Amino acid sequence: MTLSETQGLLYDLITAPRGVAVGLGARGLTEGDLSAVVRSDARLSAVDRVDIYANMYFYRILDVLREEYPRTLAAVGEAAFHDLITDYLLVHRPAHASLREVGAALPIFLAAQASTFGRPWLFELARLERAHLELFDGPDAHPLTILDLRSMAVDPTELAALAVQLVPSHVLVTNAFTLSPVWQLAETRPGSPVFAGVPSLLPEVLLVWRQGLVVRHRAVTDAAEARALERAVPGTTIGALCETLAAPVSEAGEAADAARAFQRLAAWTDDGLLSRAEGPTAR
Repeated sequence: MTLSETQGLLYDLITAPRGVAVGLGARGLTEGDLSAVVRSDARLSAVDRVDIYANMYFYRILDVLREEYPRTLAAVGEAAFHDLITDYLLVHRPAHASLREVGAALPIFLAAQASTFGRPWLFELARLERAHLELFDGPDAHPLTILDLRSMAVDPTELAALAVQLVPSHVLVTNAFTLSPVWQLAETRPGSPVFAGVPSLLPEVLLVWRQGLVVRHRAVTDAAEARALERAVPGTTIGALCETLAAPVSEAGEAADAARAFQRLAAWTDDGLLSRAEGPTAR
């Protein structure tokens, strides 16, 4: 056997869902054939030796995904999660050298398997957990602070022309179910049966972003803020951003609208959401 053929054989046997012996039979091979590749002795046969690696392969991946998807695990339970990962690996065999990527397609897999679990919201929960993981490793930025804006406030024209954009490590997630309360409960009461009920069938838009070394998310419930976020993704100016944030919501008047816009802008900077854009823009 060539090196490539040997690697292919061992990979197929290690990933065989019903064990190495069954995997050998599926290939029309015997234990004697495997002994030509893997040495056996009085203590362990060739099948037993490869079985060690097969168990290590699966349980290492299972442990990684339990850590990456703790809320999905809580939603389905230990036994069902074990079976879920078994089925998932049959469809999405790891093709990347890093274990970080082994669970990348789990939300997509859950979306296709929604009827199996009877939880149509499960893939949205997994997708949110995956977003947290990916943003934790996302690109860095130097967010603007409220002190930066105040230092420029002495020259309103310069401040209004300042080009800004959302920090790159962010994503907007649209859900059909309201997952935020369930997620928060899981944080305050880890290990509790927080998924005994069903999340409300009410759509929500979540802003997920990394602030420092912590990934956060919150619901976007204000229409003006939603429009401002849309403008700030590719880049805009402080002036254009304030115009969007100051959209009238009542008869309070321009002064109240301007104050509300500044409060929203201050909240964005406190959350580390804005950074300087590359070059001026007036979008």
